[in-house]
Amino acid sequence: EIFVDMGGARNSLEVYVQDFEDMLLSTTADFYSRESSKWAEEDSFPDYMRKAEDRLQEEQQRVANYFHSSTEEKLLKVCDEQLLQIPEQNLLEKENSGCEILLRDNKIDDLSRMFRLFSRIPTGLPPIGNIVRKHITDVGLALVKRQSSVAEADLMPYVQDLLDIHDKYTELVGTGPEKGCFQGHSIFHKAMKEAFEVFVNKDIGKTSTAELLSNFCDNLLKKSGERLSDDALEEKLEKVVRLFCYLSDKDIFAEFYKKQLAKRLLLARSSSDDAERAMIAKLKLRCGAQFTSKLEGMVTDMNLSSDMQNAFSEHLRE
Repeated sequence: EIFVDMGGARNSLEVYVQDFEDMLLSTTADFYSRESSKWAEEDSFPDYMRKAEDRLQEEQQRVANYFHSSTEEKLLKVCDEQLLQIPEQNLLEKENSGCEILLRDNKIDDLSRMFRLFSRIPTGLPPIGNIVRKHITDVGLALVKRQSSVAEADLMPYVQDLLDIHDKYTELVGTGPEKGCFQGHSIFHKAMKEAFEVFVNKDIGKTSTAELLSNFCDNLLKKSGERLSDDALEEKLEKVVRLFCYLSDKDIFAEFYKKQLAKRLLLARSSSDDAERAMIAKLKLRCGAQFTSKLEGMVTDMNLSSDMQNAFSEHLRE
């Protein structure tokens, strides 16, 4: 306050900045540079983050207690630089406790803290995004490798495994503020999309994922398939369509789906007309009317045929 008052009637902060604040900032930078080196050497990555978070809160409180409010942004920037920006790469790659380990062990609290801290600095999130992309890719490729040794007749669980992985990482990435470790940030949605595109497009033996997804839908939609409530069926179909969006060979999926839909309709094996229409509507939303026009035509033709048959039977009765 003395330094601020020395600015005189004009409320100038020149004296405060030159004779006090500049020295405060340079001393703070030296202090946290030493602290950071010491913690990075002695502590695990999660412990380091907890200490850094505590220190940042202390500095905010210090400004509130002692300094002019204009100092807060500058002081926290110095702290962010020394505690987060400079050591970031070393911390993320720390042996036995780095970002990859946190992802592997599903350490939700630590991952959330990591996002909160490193989103404070402009260059903080892309390196984490790269690690997340590599981690999801490795998990998916490991699943593909395991599945490749399984007999062709037992491939249905593979699609369910893909859905489970997708659920897990969708929850991790989140859909918006306060939801998921990464709060729906675009960097992590992009990382997840790029990762899934790598392994969802891998063939399992001689079978493409496009065919497997279509078979999975067929099993859900035919009478003899998996028995689910309407809501559960709707939810599962939505998840399948999200996986479908990662396919590069969507046309192959369309061919298989068209043949299986024809069988379900002609042999009256379809569990529900509404479910068939709902699935086609989901595909239409993602790929446009041209992609689903033949599928819609098939369902419409069957309904039309059924109506004409009923009308003819009614006519004969009369």
